[in-house]
Amino acid sequence: MAASFDGNSGVPTLTPLQQNDVKKPRKQRVAAIVGGVGAALLVVGFMVLVYVCLMRVKRSIRQTSDAETSVPSPSAELDRTYPYAGDGTQNLRQLAVLELKHATNNFSDSNIIGEGSFGLVYMGLLQDGSMVTIKRHLHTPAQNFVHEVKHIARVHHRHLVRLVGYCEENHQQFLVYDYISNGNVGNFLYDSEGLPIGKLNMRQRLLIAIGAAKGLEHLHSLVPPLFHMHFRTRNVLLDENFTAKISDYGLSKLLIEDPRVGSSSAIDCFLDPELNRSNHFSAGSDVYSFGVFLLELTSGHEANSRNQSNADQNLVLQAKRSSDVGDYVDKTIGNQTVDTAKEMIELALQCVDVSERRPSMRHIVMELEGIQEREISGLRSEIGAVTLGSELFT
Repeated sequence: MAASFDGNSGVPTLTPLQQNDVKKPRKQRVAAIVGGVGAALLVVGFMVLVYVCLMRVKRSIRQTSDAETSVPSPSAELDRTYPYAGDGTQNLRQLAVLELKHATNNFSDSNIIGEGSFGLVYMGLLQDGSMVTIKRHLHTPAQNFVHEVKHIARVHHRHLVRLVGYCEENHQQFLVYDYISNGNVGNFLYDSEGLPIGKLNMRQRLLIAIGAAKGLEHLHSLVPPLFHMHFRTRNVLLDENFTAKISDYGLSKLLIEDPRVGSSSAIDCFLDPELNRSNHFSAGSDVYSFGVFLLELTSGHEANSRNQSNADQNLVLQAKRSSDVGDYVDKTIGNQTVDTAKEMIELALQCVDVSERRPSMRHIVMELEGIQEREISGLRSEIGAVTLGSELFT
């Protein structure tokens, strides 16, 4: 009750209090608080339960997705056979036939600079002004062409010709490489009859041999190894600084033909003769071909010379039968570096031995570098002797 005064009598009167004006007991307030907290906890618990459910659903979806992607696709299976195939195709260009026609003056015969295992080879000028070598394949299209081309493009080395681009259009396939200005080594070793012309001294020939060996050694060091299967002197090109660069590597899967077929000569001295008994191509087969290449470098004679009409005139057999390897050295280089040439010939004979005795390309690189060191040491000794002798006249 609350007291108030009557306006007329001045006597206080009692009136009932409003419900809101009555203070709640302490126990009721505590109960209200506990109830509110309980409701809040219930809401939080519900939210946690929803969150846990969502996370389980999300985890289930991720596991399902991972299981699906873990099943290798055909392309993934192919990539597993090329573990060395990394990210190296950013600059590989996909060109159009129209641009290649423009680059070669509509594939003019005047632009033809050779013919290889892939087909005719043209010199071309692309729209961006870069000189290129274009290889044109007109016969049965190679299977998985783009896939194989991308693997070739991922192989990089100073002594390998760089693949610039490719084209597959109108039942034609093209490979586009950097243009190597000095052509193949044979242009500086022998004439059209396969006879020595002496345009390279022995020091240059040794550097070319080392460069080509390093290029092949790099191919063999890949996992799995990449065998050239068509190594020839004509596939060793020289740039403007006479640096050796190997071409046509990786083309074996783009060619259907047997590596023993399609040679430019009836007697192909570069092919491992053991392939006649077995179709199994190995690193040793490339080593054999490199040995023949070394014999060409040191003798100045073409292995598949037009003057060699039978097997008895085979360059390898001539070297093996020679009583003095010095007689086999190119006479156009003079006598100052005969010792270097002899060592190269002896190494070449190891390469063309039976497969069990052939050295690896890594060993060949080491041997050639050892020959180079001895050649340089001998040159320094000669210079020192000349200097000492000149002091007698001072």
